[in-house]
Amino acid sequence: MKKIIVALSIISASMQAQHKYACAETKIKSHANNANRTTSMLASPFLVSLEDQYDLKFYHLNLNLSINNKDVSGNVRSLATVTSASLDSFAFELYNTYTIDSVLLNGVNTAVSRNGDEARVPFTTALTQGSLIDATVYYHGTAPTINGPQAGDGYNNGTSPTWNNKSAYTLSECYHAYEWFPSKQQLHDKIDSTWVFVTTDSTNKVGSNGLLTNVVVVGNQKRFEWKNNHPIDYYLISVALAQYIDYSIYAHPQGYSDSILIQNYVYNNPATLPYVKGILDSTKNLVELFSQLYGLYPWADQKYGHCETVLGGGMEHQTMTTIGGFDFTTVAHELGHQWFGDKVTCGTWHDIAMNEGFATYTQYLAYEHLEPNQAAPYMLAAHNNIMSIYNGSVYNPDTTNENRIFDSRLSYDKGSAVLHTLRFVINNDSMFFRAYRNYLQQFAYSTATVADFETSVQNTTGLNLGQFFTQWFYGEGYPTFNVRWNQVGNNFIMRSIQTVSDASVTPLFITPIQYTLQRSIGDTTIRVMHQTDTAWYNFSVAGTVTGIIVDSANWVINQVVGPTHDGTITGISSYSKIEAETSVYPNPADNLIMVKSEGDFTFTLYDVTGKLILTKKCNTAENFDVSKYASGMYFYQINSQTISAIQTGKLVIR
Repeated sequence: MKKIIVALSIISASMQAQHKYACAETKIKSHANNANRTTSMLASPFLVSLEDQYDLKFYHLNLNLSINNKDVSGNVRSLATVTSASLDSFAFELYNTYTIDSVLLNGVNTAVSRNGDEARVPFTTALTQGSLIDATVYYHGTAPTINGPQAGDGYNNGTSPTWNNKSAYTLSECYHAYEWFPSKQQLHDKIDSTWVFVTTDSTNKVGSNGLLTNVVVVGNQKRFEWKNNHPIDYYLISVALAQYIDYSIYAHPQGYSDSILIQNYVYNNPATLPYVKGILDSTKNLVELFSQLYGLYPWADQKYGHCETVLGGGMEHQTMTTIGGFDFTTVAHELGHQWFGDKVTCGTWHDIAMNEGFATYTQYLAYEHLEPNQAAPYMLAAHNNIMSIYNGSVYNPDTTNENRIFDSRLSYDKGSAVLHTLRFVINNDSMFFRAYRNYLQQFAYSTATVADFETSVQNTTGLNLGQFFTQWFYGEGYPTFNVRWNQVGNNFIMRSIQTVSDASVTPLFITPIQYTLQRSIGDTTIRVMHQTDTAWYNFSVAGTVTGIIVDSANWVINQVVGPTHDGTITGISSYSKIEAETSVYPNPADNLIMVKSEGDFTFTLYDVTGKLILTKKCNTAENFDVSKYASGMYFYQINSQTISAIQTGKLVIR
């Protein structure tokens, strides 16, 4: 289907440019020019070693903010427990231009030692394992301006070019929480609970994580008190403030006895809400759909919502996305992150596809279920984008380069498309989404890597997915299938030669593939395994085949040459006689199977992921004990000396 639907491809490409990459572009632009940070953008090994010796339990941010400037002042309290045998100091990061006024450490006003962006506060006496750390950092300063309001820094303010409303907001992913509050920027240490209190001009509202528990009048200002009682990663803590109105609606997921608040803070501008209301209302349908597919919305006891700002796209802050413009795919993507990225967060920035690939595939699922006419062109456009460059892996090799971390072609599109292929390999939607839900449950409110996801899916499905992940997640490139075919009577034979775009990394993609045979009596679709450079397939087909479509549903990232009708393909004349002598039985099988053919042949068996199970050269007939293999579906191929592939088919082992 790679050469079809040209008009739809153009539409989809336009759709991608406007919507699909909003999240990627936002995150790439936000910190691309951070020259004041070290090349690695990571804390020093010494600071990390100190941070790794305590486990954060609680943050209380109590800040003074304005929409008119980037001044930040106030204090941040951290509660933590010591995890090492002995810890002599409390370490954190804070941008070097902020002034630390004082630090109260376990009740003692303690001097702080600073080295650039890194701070260290010594304990009077070293603490032992399990001891409580109670540290409050009082500070003030102006947040750094490196990229500007629409590109974004850790903390930003600006004026909307569309609505002329001012706003301020935070954007901490990947390494930029330290630009607005004292923080430990380690993914593995989720904070058990957070309070975010912000005092600002009384005409503003402030959005943040969790629930708004109180609004306190402080002179001519107001303090908005947000409390979150779920684990949260450092970069998902957020604030957004503007002269907002609150447009709240409710979702009612199937099987959930209560309702879920969807709290939207949009500009207090007479024209804004009427313009965005339709998209905001659709959020209800998306919350209900994703709760059905993935399990109940993770923060159902709190809320979901949006804060409108001058951000150039969207950022999936836990329970309340910060967003610069409302459209179907951006809203779906950021909501999908509440499960993939927020409930389960990538274990390292190598594993960013565990956030972005899943959220991007969530966009596809939103189309599939709610706007089905858009699904096919959407996935086709994703494939075309992936194949616009010949190489690159879903797994991110470089955690120091945010352009690579948020690469829309690899972390987003390829991550999404490979999940689509995994769904095809599993070949059972009920099982596929069960694997999703089991993964989310197993790593709930924690972090997970690509390897963790692989193991989790294998445990659910019983499939060996090592080869699949090696090819598609860690491997690079894509296959091209050069397909030629012929038909004599009801005998259909097809040859598919696979070449790859980056043979130095992934020399062959062993994968199931679908072929749609266009026939005089109606189309039919066959599913076969491609496991060698040159694959031959033979079928008995009623009616006259007039053409072939390869991978019509875009399950697999691939290019196609042909398919071409070729009457010179050899092996047809002798096929019928040999095929008549070839059989695999019983099928389904419990213990033994008998494989018979004419003369010498090779019998090969693969599981549904394409992993080689057995191969053996035989003569005339051979018994195989299959009782040692797991129950399920397998693919077999029988090759003879005279015909490359006599027979391919499915074997069910009970």
